[in-house]
Amino acid sequence: MIAAVFWVGPGKVWAALSKADFRFVAAACFMAVPLSLIKGIRWKTLLQGYGIDLSFRDSTGMYAVGMVLAAVTPGRVGDFVKIVMLIKKGCTTGKAIAANIFDRLFDVGFILLAGYCGMWYFSENFVSQLNVINIVFGASLVLLVIFVLKGHVVKRVAIKFVPAGYRPAARQSWNEIVAGFLKNRISRFFWIIFWTVVFWLLQFYAIYLCSLALGVGISFIYLIACAAVAAVLSLLPITVAGLGTRDAVFILLLGQIGIARQQSLALSALVLAVFLVNCAVFYVISVVFKSD
Repeated sequence: MIAAVFWVGPGKVWAALSKADFRFVAAACFMAVPLSLIKGIRWKTLLQGYGIDLSFRDSTGMYAVGMVLAAVTPGRVGDFVKIVMLIKKGCTTGKAIAANIFDRLFDVGFILLAGYCGMWYFSENFVSQLNVINIVFGASLVLLVIFVLKGHVVKRVAIKFVPAGYRPAARQSWNEIVAGFLKNRISRFFWIIFWTVVFWLLQFYAIYLCSLALGVGISFIYLIACAAVAAVLSLLPITVAGLGTRDAVFILLLGQIGIARQQSLALSALVLAVFLVNCAVFYVISVVFKSD
């Protein structure tokens, strides 16, 4: 990001930021509160499918800790601290790992779908990437069919790639993932998906509030497409908090509708600033809703 600022010009970026309407910025920062609560509700709902009954306070506190650590680690791997926290509450290792993987799949699945739609929205800029993603989606569909029809065979093959000392835990986790998936009622799946969609729409709306703060003339749908593409790239374990990837995506895609580079970079910087404030709010919530 620093390189991008010097490329565009620090003075130009600061001039764009200095004109921000901080009423919109404050509103974007406040979104951290409902975002944390929504994640707490979803986490509690998902755990119920594994027979783990946490209070709303515990589930929200636990997830807030995960969100703080996810924010400062590449690929958001810090989110898996929830595994340790669940084990401390008496949950089996297999269930703890399975629940976290299952939880992550919903977010990753939504972001990949949104990012895929975003890339189609800007298809002329992502021809090669779309070709790769089409192949990945096709292969994933084939693997899903194989998993459903020949799950026991997939399990035996997958376990062979796990070091011998970890195979018992891997088998247990695999069984728990499958069991949790099969035991979840359709109604529970509906609510998990519902809260996932609401969470990410609020995330995108916070970014839209940042664009309003800077007076950037852009539609909500266009910005969602930009943010979704940036979010997909942020999943790669090469960046923390989307640094670099979000800057490049905003400069490239917003530039196509006449948004100046300094405004695109100012928007990316403002999104980062709000993100850091949100991390502080998540930390406070993790303390207030402390999960012992």
